Amino acid sequence: MELKRVYVSDLLMDWKKFQQTQLLFPFYSSHGQARTAFFSAVKHGGGYRIQYRSYWLLVDKIDQEDCWEINNLLISTNLGWQTAFLLLENAARQKFKQALHLKFKANIVVHQWLVSQGYQLKAGIWQKELVYHTGLVLGGGGARGAYQIGVWKALLEKNITIEIIAGTSVGSLNGALIVQGDYDQALTLWEKIETNKVLDITFKEVEAVDFSAQVDQLRTFIRTSLQQRGISTEPLRQLLAAHLELSKIQTGCPLYVVTTKVPAFQEVVIAINDCSKEEIIDWLLASSAFFPMMAMSKIKDVFYVDGGYRNNLPVDVALQNPVTELIIVDVHGPGLDKNYRLPAGVAELLLSTPWSLGDLFLFQSDRSAENIELGYLETKRALGDLQGYRYFFYPHADFEMLTKDFLRYLQPKLTLDWKELYPELQKFFKQAVPVELLSLAFLEFFAYWVKVPPARVFTPSEFIRTILAHVELPNQLNTNLSVQEQIEEFIESRNVFSDYYRVLQIQQQKGSLKPFYRRWPIQTLLAFFFRYIRETSFSSD
Repeated sequence: MELKRVYVSDLLMDWKKFQQTQLLFPFYSSHGQARTAFFSAVKHGGGYRIQYRSYWLLVDKIDQEDCWEINNLLISTNLGWQTAFLLLENAARQKFKQALHLKFKANIVVHQWLVSQGYQLKAGIWQKELVYHTGLVLGGGGARGAYQIGVWKALLEKNITIEIIAGTSVGSLNGALIVQGDYDQALTLWEKIETNKVLDITFKEVEAVDFSAQVDQLRTFIRTSLQQRGISTEPLRQLLAAHLELSKIQTGCPLYVVTTKVPAFQEVVIAINDCSKEEIIDWLLASSAFFPMMAMSKIKDVFYVDGGYRNNLPVDVALQNPVTELIIVDVHGPGLDKNYRLPAGVAELLLSTPWSLGDLFLFQSDRSAENIELGYLETKRALGDLQGYRYFFYPHADFEMLTKDFLRYLQPKLTLDWKELYPELQKFFKQAVPVELLSLAFLEFFAYWVKVPPARVFTPSEFIRTILAHVELPNQLNTNLSVQEQIEEFIESRNVFSDYYRVLQIQQQKGSLKPFYRRWPIQTLLAFFFRYIRETSFSSD
């Protein structure tokens, strides 16, 4: 379930379904009047949709700093009151709003029902204060765990209080840092981290960590781990001892970490706050002992390995506690991710980046800094403070106007049939892209292919200038990328059958592009858009 802004093109393409929506409460005197009002709100940027399975909940709201003022609610057929209000409240919890305000006159039945749901009538407005009991789930993922520190930074800025943490592997280590409550300490640790500060391994000295150096480091890593039956984590123990205040962890919010007992291969969940100071670091190391690359942990003559072997994203552990919402941070570590189903009244904020976060075992301070910033920006976007699909833009960035300008540029050159084109757009981008945000989707397409780094906030003009600058640059491999990423990038950048190369070939054609449009409609539109941004001056926003 996710709250998304609705655009006019969305409603027009689903007009029949929209016309079947019904007024949930008497914000207006009739269903038709409510639909007309919602359509007007959409045109002025105030319409949102909550999708639940095949059902819709359409919301016209004013977004105040700490609450939503609800002016209209429309539901698709067969969506009941109870479910609709759960969806509304869960959507507000995803954005960590403090209250919901609804203004309408309720009859005695609706009045009693609202009171039973915790709403109070004050000055003609039905109001409900939302009470939060927030859980945080931190998945395993080795060096990719820096992303989770960026998530924490964004949560701190929003003053979001975490009441319980469940973590596996690097998620357990970051969980301990978060329970301790010292962000600067955690940032210092991750920004200075290197592989030899985590594992007892020595790499050959190099002037720069380029592709060949990374390959050599991986060979050394694999060879050493095989020779030693797992590399010792004694440096990590010393690092944790230097950065953790164990008494703060004992008295902080509940932290549960997952490890795997061997040879039984049994999941073990440890309540860290109940452990003695001497045991805390032992269990954190046991949770993150990714055997055979890392040595097993031995506690009281029992051996343990990484918790990811049994439960890499411990949502079920967090749900053993009375939570009203879960922030789930998945950094794509190897292991078993259990299927889970949240109770109806528990909201979910899932943070799982579409970007690669690098190698699991090679810790690099520069890459950690990038991943921290990426986690920070993606969390801010999820909370509604930024916009974009893969990249990040300020809230006031007007892609609707940019799209209108592009369509005016296109009008004398091509006639578009949006009924045919709209499904092609969704298929090409593998997500819902409203016509109004065509320029945003197109710009992000080009930015991805010319390797614009994602971890910064752009204005539209800055983004266009950056894309055009990267187009002129020769392809160079980013040495902060892992070996696998560099190989994939090398292959991808030379794939002459890719959509990107097809777009470039089309835009270089002379004469009419209509024949190409009939065969490759989206690629041809992208070619026109590329011409448009090259021909148009974008000196300011």
